[in-house]
Amino acid sequence: MILAVTGPPASGSRPAPRDIAELRALAERQPELGPAAALQIGLIEAVRRVQGRLSTPWIEASAESLAARLAAGRPLLDFDQIAFEWNDVRLLIRQIADILRRHDAVDGDTSLALHAVGRSAELPDTMRRWFEATPLPPIEMLDEVLSWAARPYLQRTVEVLQQRVSLDEWKGRTCPMCAAEPDFSVITSSGARLLVCGRCHVRWPFDPIACPYCGNDDRRTITSMATPDGIYRVMICKPCGRYIKALDARHASRPLLPYADSIVTLPLDAAVMKRVQS
Repeated sequence: MILAVTGPPASGSRPAPRDIAELRALAERQPELGPAAALQIGLIEAVRRVQGRLSTPWIEASAESLAARLAAGRPLLDFDQIAFEWNDVRLLIRQIADILRRHDAVDGDTSLALHAVGRSAELPDTMRRWFEATPLPPIEMLDEVLSWAARPYLQRTVEVLQQRVSLDEWKGRTCPMCAAEPDFSVITSSGARLLVCGRCHVRWPFDPIACPYCGNDDRRTITSMATPDGIYRVMICKPCGRYIKALDARHASRPLLPYADSIVTLPLDAAVMKRVQS
């Protein structure tokens, strides 16, 4: 079944954000990706409705203290600095669970369990466990739901921190802001590589050859694949068995759109899985 994706805006209305427009175009070009694109659009729109209402948080940290923290190899963001509006977070969790259910990404029982997490008095503690990467209740897609629900607040806080400090000297394999792993990367026009955080979408420079998950930099144990047009690449690390995708700015006509490109490159994920299993 192909899920309907809303068409272009009527004349005189506001144009769709670039990532949503890209996802709509993708569904037209590749109907088999229509369901994934429709689901992603629903999630993006839910998050941005909240994001548009948020004020700028106040963080008491000087540029000098932030730079010193990075120099010591410590990420900048603590959970208590994130200004969650818990009533809105609860509503967003329910909305995300409903979107997942509507697009058959979870079943009815899982949707009810996700709703229960949103209603629970323990939600702040659960969100802290998610942020600090400690074990969560065994509910399908809970990690993903909390990630989407936290993102408006996480990104707004990170925006404030980024205005005060440069990330150019950070060489870690995890995000200098929130300590999460990267889930995408960008190859710049000069051939350098930027990793992209899977939680807050912050970017930071990293060795163009080394695996961002295990640190392996032996070229003999790292393989790569690319799409025929060269726009997307994937690096596969044999020792740890993980891989990371990249948008190659030397061939792309637009910048990375993290929400869209994770869906655009689903066929590349499938190709990697087929190669690894063969």
